[in-house]
Amino acid sequence: MDTTRGNYAFNLAECIQYGITHHHDVVNANLDTIFSQEQVKEATAKLFPHGNITGNFTDNLKLPTSLIPDIANGNYNKKIPVQFGTRLSSSITGELDQVLFRSDYFIGLKASRVYRGLSVKTYVRTEIDTRVAITKAYYAVLTNQENIRLSRANLEQLRKTFSDTKARYDAGVAERVDVDRIAVSYNNSVTQIENQIRLLVYSIQLLKFQMGMPQESGLELRETVQDLNVESFSSDTLNYKVEDRIEYGIQTTQIALDELNLKSKKLAYLPQLNFYVNYGFNYFSTYLPDLYKRNFGASALGINLTWPIFTGTERLHQIKELGITLQKSRNDLDFLSQQIKLEVQNANTAYENNKATFVTQKTNMALTQGIYDRIVLKFEQGVATSLDVISAESELTQARTDYINAMLNTLISKTDLDKAMGRIK
Repeated sequence: MDTTRGNYAFNLAECIQYGITHHHDVVNANLDTIFSQEQVKEATAKLFPHGNITGNFTDNLKLPTSLIPDIANGNYNKKIPVQFGTRLSSSITGELDQVLFRSDYFIGLKASRVYRGLSVKTYVRTEIDTRVAITKAYYAVLTNQENIRLSRANLEQLRKTFSDTKARYDAGVAERVDVDRIAVSYNNSVTQIENQIRLLVYSIQLLKFQMGMPQESGLELRETVQDLNVESFSSDTLNYKVEDRIEYGIQTTQIALDELNLKSKKLAYLPQLNFYVNYGFNYFSTYLPDLYKRNFGASALGINLTWPIFTGTERLHQIKELGITLQKSRNDLDFLSQQIKLEVQNANTAYENNKATFVTQKTNMALTQGIYDRIVLKFEQGVATSLDVISAESELTQARTDYINAMLNTLISKTDLDKAMGRIK
């Protein structure tokens, strides 16, 4: 994995692209797809001829004795002890084997290809999850930045109010309590912004983590929440298909694997046919220096047939078990379809609620800002108290917090809705 450190300026699409290339889970999922390709090649290689060379050396420390009739003396009833062979023997043989027919070879080859398809779909699911995680972390950074921007704008207004109030106090036309009240509110706003900045730093660190970017690297975002145009987002829950969800494809692939397992077990009743040919040399001698001075060639070719006629009832029960597993997988697919539909409805409900709340909170914040500005103006004209300013500032802070939270919730729920409908590819 590339862990090059540097400074980056990305938009959302570029953050996602970086994450797809560098995130730990995506990198490993890609390695799994490469691994599955090697498994396909491994299954194919089993169909090729297999050759091997064997050699041995034997020192018969004591030759075995056999009893045979005494043919030399014509006494067939008499048994005499004899020893056959030589003390030393050696051989070297090369053999080539080729499977002519074996049902599980061909089923295994097909299953390995289906498994490769499963690993590819798993990679896609990992990539989608990474996209979603990066998108949510990206939105968190943008909303934190917007929160700081709004807070600083209000802080500037509060600073001006504090400065004007202090000047009026110095001129003897304002009370000390007004200065102190405005100072308390100002100090709280400064601390609040400092806390927001620390939260922003963490949210950027979280985004870099979701992208697989080293924490030491610098990351700057080239977008703001204004670029997102949250209010223009729309949801279309009518024109989606459960088949678009990658989980649906994964489950259908699992069904295909279960079908192949069942077929493989049924075909295990068929015979296995192998062809072989070999050639080798044998060496014999009583003394080691003379062992390899003379050889005797040997060769054979043939066909082996193995047919499991009866293996008890074990295989019969295994077939039934695999049939039950297949039925469960099909039931899981039906359940998944219903689950996806429910997820879409739930995600759409959350999104519509959050969007409605966002629109309301945006309006409320604008209204609260207007109220605050008018209260400050009245305070400067001497027709409002410092308590009115503090109260208006507190209401504005709460309205701003509600607006930011509603915005983030809307962005996140829209992402969840797109994922539920299978529209994040």
